[in-house]
Amino acid sequence: DYGGDLSNLFDHPSSQAAALTGSTMEEGDEDDEEEDVEEIIDVVEGGSMTAAIFGIIKGTIGGAVLFLPRGFKMAGYAFAIPIMILSTASYLYSASRLLECWRVEKDKAAKIDEIRALLLESPKMYGSTATGEESQQQTSGSGKLLSYPELARRAFGKGAICVELGIATMQFGVCLTYLIFVPQNLYEAILQLFGLEMNKTMFLIAMVMIEVPLSWIRDIRRLAPFNVVATLLVAYGLLSCVVLAFLEIAKDPELTYFDRLADLPATNSDTWILFIGTAFFAFEGCITLIVPLQEAVIREEDKKQFPSVNQTVTSSIVAFYIFFALTCWAAFGSSIRTALTASLPPGPYATSVQVAYSLAIMFTFPLQAFPAMEVVFHHSASGASKTDPSEHTQLNVQASLIVCLLGIVAYLAIDYLGNVVSLLGSLVGIPIALVFPPIMHNILVRKLPVATKVMNYLVASLGVVIMGVTSYITITQWDKGAE
Repeated sequence: DYGGDLSNLFDHPSSQAAALTGSTMEEGDEDDEEEDVEEIIDVVEGGSMTAAIFGIIKGTIGGAVLFLPRGFKMAGYAFAIPIMILSTASYLYSASRLLECWRVEKDKAAKIDEIRALLLESPKMYGSTATGEESQQQTSGSGKLLSYPELARRAFGKGAICVELGIATMQFGVCLTYLIFVPQNLYEAILQLFGLEMNKTMFLIAMVMIEVPLSWIRDIRRLAPFNVVATLLVAYGLLSCVVLAFLEIAKDPELTYFDRLADLPATNSDTWILFIGTAFFAFEGCITLIVPLQEAVIREEDKKQFPSVNQTVTSSIVAFYIFFALTCWAAFGSSIRTALTASLPPGPYATSVQVAYSLAIMFTFPLQAFPAMEVVFHHSASGASKTDPSEHTQLNVQASLIVCLLGIVAYLAIDYLGNVVSLLGSLVGIPIALVFPPIMHNILVRKLPVATKVMNYLVASLGVVIMGVTSYITITQWDKGAE
């Protein structure tokens, strides 16, 4: 919204560099401080196309990949593979719509900067009273950083709160899966190491007690070391799952890899539809990251190539997903569980993977919860400064209550991880990835061909229908997903 007088037209928040380096702010400038917090959520460190590709890979491959093998079993490969391909195609379509919105809004900002430069170059002609120093400061501003939520604000106005809350709900939902996943892993690890069958609830309580103080961290940069450690542990765990799967297949030389694949059931007519939500859940970290990654690319030629690079990289990741799911399903058989690491064959190597993944997810939890917490704090702010001790305490109490609430839900759904994943993908993931971007494209991009507008509305309408049907069936068939 560029309304207001001409002086406010060029009044931009702090730049990306300032947000990332933690540049100091003037005391008493509380509005700017809150804006900086919001910008930190939206920006992505990078600059080169290589960094952007790494960002796509890192944002896409997460804990959700471990839920796919059992999802394939619940659907059968004849249903699962087409669903993965169609969900990928629809996601990429929406991502292209979102990136087109980014391009249009970026062009608008460039035109405004040109007008500002003209005004400041000829202050007497246009009635500007800015001094030379002030003019230099104003022309050095970089404008508001664009992100999925920011584009939604420009498209929907106050209605963008639906997008913000949807993204926050998805992030909290991912945290919920973490609280179910880790107890299942640690239960298996302790059973293999010491032969003890401990109640999963004990591990859940311990994890909540660890995550509560971590949720009090208000500066996301302090969480960077957790991110590095978690990335290394996830890489180790994911590669180890593939190695263990092939080692399991090699135990029976009479059955080759392709023989095992051929023996897998093609369809499962009872629960195949539950996999639709799981497929969209696999993209939970992508759609919100795609615009900041595009924004972070520096070279103009790289910016133009980014949409096609994103399609290539994402398609390659999904091809790996399908390979990974089929391989692990063929190796571990019908007893495979949603938390794949809990299905690994007994042994020190498998236990190390279970512990590594549990630690990775515990380190990732505060990073995943941080943006969602900020949305909650923003909409429940009392108006006091976040530097005020009483306000800081209030935020910590809210964060603690949210983590404890997630813990209670995790306790109730401890044996239904697959259902939780499917419901989150259906009820929250599909609107974020399939419904909102095409509608935003119709609003923000002017003079669209009629065929494009119709296609956007059809995709969004299809998303609403799929969301409703899959969510309803997931809820009504809840017991079929029990483990």
